[in-house]
Amino acid sequence: MATSPAIATDLSNRSLRTLTAQELSVGTVLLGDSWNIITSARPSVNTRLDVVPLDTTFHSLVVQIQVAMVLRVLTNPDGKLEESSDDYRYRLDAARSTGALYLSDAELALISAGDDVSDGSFTIRPAGWRSDTQPDTWYTVTSAGI
Repeated sequence: MATSPAIATDLSNRSLRTLTAQELSVGTVLLGDSWNIITSARPSVNTRLDVVPLDTTFHSLVVQIQVAMVLRVLTNPDGKLEESSDDYRYRLDAARSTGALYLSDAELALISAGDDVSDGSFTIRPAGWRSDTQPDTWYTVTSAGI
């Protein structure tokens, strides 16, 4: 699946208020961005969504996560974390001020569940390691005749 599984209608259906035309327009672009973030963090998501028959539960989960990522931006465009009234002050949300659209650790864990790739405890990989560049057959010292 090369394109985002979530669409603008998913944003409208999961929002607590009616989104403006501009919010829907920006939200559609951000859905594409969120899809890029998800597939960069977990390339296996793309493969899991291409399996026939489609795992509708996993598909719905990915859509839910994409929409949550986008609605965080749309519902708080100024990035305010805190606001006061006497001697007015407000504080920017640190996550919003670093780029706004992000995949939380909890969301990453949700889409990683059931994945064949282990990123859990005691998984140590060398820098630059990628599963798609590793050989299918591993040789030990004894099997190589050394």
